[in-house]
Amino acid sequence: MHLASGRELEPIAGDDTGGTYFLCGGTAVLYASSEGDAVLIADSVSEALEMLVRLPGWCEGLTAELDEEGLRAAVRAGDAEARAEFVPDLDARRAALIEGLELPERPLTELFALAESAARRTEPDHLLLNSAELCAYRLDEEYRMSLRDVVLGPPGGGAPPGPGAGEFPGAGEDAEPDEFALVELACRQGLRAHATVALIRMLDDTGPDADRLRALSRFLERLGEYGQAARAQSGLLSLQDTDRDRAVEAYALARIERGKGDLPAAARALARAREAVGMDGGGRRGHGAGAPDGTVEQWHRLGLGRFIAEQHLELVLAAVESGEPELARSVMGHARLVLGRIAKGSAKALAPLSARARWAVAALDG
Repeated sequence: MHLASGRELEPIAGDDTGGTYFLCGGTAVLYASSEGDAVLIADSVSEALEMLVRLPGWCEGLTAELDEEGLRAAVRAGDAEARAEFVPDLDARRAALIEGLELPERPLTELFALAESAARRTEPDHLLLNSAELCAYRLDEEYRMSLRDVVLGPPGGGAPPGPGAGEFPGAGEDAEPDEFALVELACRQGLRAHATVALIRMLDDTGPDADRLRALSRFLERLGEYGQAARAQSGLLSLQDTDRDRAVEAYALARIERGKGDLPAAARALARAREAVGMDGGGRRGHGAGAPDGTVEQWHRLGLGRFIAEQHLELVLAAVESGEPELARSVMGHARLVLGRIAKGSAKALAPLSARARWAVAALDG
């Protein structure tokens, strides 16, 4: 697990349900359940301990509408069940913790308000991601960040909208703005973290929708979120049903994987692009793959050939720079074959880049 913001994340405790408490950036405390939910619970460890001791998780029905006596009644009811079911000496344990930790005495309404305030600040800085799949942990809708309110201001008043909101299509009208337009406006206002969180949530909620995946991939790549962009682009590539479209999205995936720093993945994406247009290492389509469809008959004479060749050359340079000589040599071999097939005008336009790549590979043996 890691935070989308890149802040430091350190596990510091667990509970009997399999949940984990994390220290974020050395101060704030985030709780992640074993079922995929995560929420910021406090701005410090001491504050988190106070909440856990005085407002334990077994107390149900705690809401901001309750006054002090209402909260105390809810805690008493929860405590009664806890004593009966699993902690008969609850009062003694709580008293020992309060004394040992020197927890301050404060109204439960104040403590509950602090917990609510922390939860509403989970996004954008404390969004927890699954490091393997890059999906975000869930957060109750009432605590989710509203990008619309951030960039345009809440409906009916409140904080003024950010810079550029007056130029926003539909600003001040009843119609809800497009999600991508809101992301664009957030970027203009310098709210990169807010835009990133919105895009990740959108990606998590997106099914097999090619147009939406393409837009998400391009936005995320533009923000430098290459891991998330690759996730969107991989999904997009899987949806293509013509060889031309497969080649286009495969070389785009190679560019994104290179940006992410996963050069072997970029090489695999380029192999898929070559396969789509009917080339493999020997210049022919791989065995069993069948002949390319009619959409790529002239690929080598069109811009597609140039773009595929360009991505090969860029990957060669990246591999040399990162100290992966075998990968650089392998990709350079494929690059030569592609350059030999594309139109002379395209090859000429790529001549400076091609020369740099050739010299970089030659220097490996020098």
